[in-house]
Amino acid sequence: MQPFVDEGRLLERSYEGISEEIENFIFIENNGQIIACAALKLYDKENMGEIYGLVVKKDYHNTDTSSNLMDLLIQKALDLNLSAIFALSKFGGRFFFRHDFIESEFSSLPLIRQKSYDYQRNSTIYLRSF
Repeated sequence: MQPFVDEGRLLERSYEGISEEIENFIFIENNGQIIACAALKLYDKENMGEIYGLVVKKDYHNTDTSSNLMDLLIQKALDLNLSAIFALSKFGGRFFFRHDFIESEFSSLPLIRQKSYDYQRNSTIYLRSF
């Protein structure tokens, strides 16, 4: 994740923070190495999930790895009977659109997520309803 944090494409997360949320993460491995990961945070009250920390090792860009990762996230959301998933991103609009997300309004976010929205980062909200 660190190279993407260094580029400003991903928010920095502490080791402790990741450790506390490790059950939210999905990993794709190749030859015993993690080559991609993302997490799905649940918002039970709204029956929604937030995709965050989505990264694919640069050696695996322009492969099916990112699509496979998104398919796993979508399947997890379906298994949990979520009504929608969303992601906040400054990058990757085409990627989310390819997976049936739409650009959405701030008001579509769970209230608790609205309160923690980073206005300085000004991320685009991508939403996929089920």
